[in-house]
Amino acid sequence: MNFSFLELFAFFGGALGIILAISVLFSFSGKKTVKISMAAVILVTSLMIILGALNFSGKIQNYIHLLRVESPIHLLFGPATYFYAASCLNAKFKFKKIHLLHLLPFLLNAIWYFPFYIESTQYKLLYYETFKSSGSIVIPIQYLIKTISGIVYFIAQLYLAKKYNLFTKQPQPQNKELFYWLNFYFLCQFLLLTGLFIDHLTGLSLFKDPYCFAVTMVTVFLYLIVLGLFFSPRLLYGYNYVEKNQIEKYANSNLDDGFKNEILEKLEAYMKLETKPYLETKLSLQQVASDLSITKQELSQIVNEKVSMNFNDYINSYRIEEAKKMLTSPSLKNITIDAIAQKSGFHSKSAFYNSFKKQVGVLPKEYARLNQL
Repeated sequence: MNFSFLELFAFFGGALGIILAISVLFSFSGKKTVKISMAAVILVTSLMIILGALNFSGKIQNYIHLLRVESPIHLLFGPATYFYAASCLNAKFKFKKIHLLHLLPFLLNAIWYFPFYIESTQYKLLYYETFKSSGSIVIPIQYLIKTISGIVYFIAQLYLAKKYNLFTKQPQPQNKELFYWLNFYFLCQFLLLTGLFIDHLTGLSLFKDPYCFAVTMVTVFLYLIVLGLFFSPRLLYGYNYVEKNQIEKYANSNLDDGFKNEILEKLEAYMKLETKPYLETKLSLQQVASDLSITKQELSQIVNEKVSMNFNDYINSYRIEEAKKMLTSPSLKNITIDAIAQKSGFHSKSAFYNSFKKQVGVLPKEYARLNQL
């Protein structure tokens, strides 16, 4: 069986995507909602690519009962990309029953094709040959609906990005990697959807086979996602942001940016002292502010604005880094979780579990299992 370059490009990308989706869901550490939505993006895209490549190559005739199975799957692309952006940008995002409404277009399309799915092999082969003789198996009206669906969900993602100040605020150090990735993620979708939209404007005549073109564009999108995850698993943890009410809270503050940066440097130096002050269970906002010779209100504002965290989360981030070292240290593999929580500065096991899950995305035992040296 012969394969063209575009077929190999698509089949390899689709197979790689399925393996990666399974790995993201069950192996990688990260925030649960981000992992689920990213796995959904990769899996949906991979199925679109593999089934699409079978269609435009003609090899679907060997698996004729898969014909048009990809059609409803296309309508999952928009919701999957949207939920990944939502789970990254909104630290409190949770899946709800109402979100199942996003599956309605998928279900309606599947119901529409159901009579076709139960047709005979001969009928489907004749159906395929009829479409293929016209140059492409694409159905223009459905192609247009799916493109519009992608554009609508892309606009919804941009709205979320604006809502959470992704484009209007310089990223903090802990967010820079994900900040640039999300902008790249949006750019990739923009290029994909622009290509499809231009194809429609030209009456689907700009490229020899609009179906092959669409599948190739989606394949490129998938490869870019794979590369992003390969170089930065941090993409599965979500984005820390300053909420609007925090911005409004300090709207009348007279602290200048130079002073804030100076205090932030002092704070970071303070946290890196050999004594590791964050290991003190009773370390308070008042104590740290006093040690830095500023008010607790000033310190709270600086941490909120410059680190995109509240004071407790900021202190706990240092404690969690300390705990992560203990969890992955071969010499401490027999230490209990209670002991690690205490040694890293947490006042209780429950506080440790909640904070660890919030900032890392998994529970301590799961993190240790995935990262044990």
